[in-house]
Amino acid sequence: MGLRGLYDAIERAVTPGVEAVVRSDELATVGRVVNATRRAVGSRIDALSGGVLHLANLPTATDVRRLRRQVGEIDFELRRLRMELETRDGDGRDGQGTADGDRS
Repeated sequence: MGLRGLYDAIERAVTPGVEAVVRSDELATVGRVVNATRRAVGSRIDALSGGVLHLANLPTATDVRRLRRQVGEIDFELRRLRMELETRDGDGRDGQGTADGDRS
């Protein structure tokens, strides 16, 4: 018997037991419990690490996400205002004005 025959024999012997475990309701229940536990522990660790980071005056991932969103909103508004100014400058004015923005 070659390696292929040995592999096939092991596969035939092991497959029914493995399939029974994989398809069982118990495995699905264990999976749900493990995932719920992981989420609960993860949220507690996030809260604890966030508190420690804030004590050290450092931002958390949530802080960084919030700031990125705010910077994106400011960037969007700035682009909108630039386009509005370009439109105003293009309506017959020469685009020259004083330092305080008065265009005469």
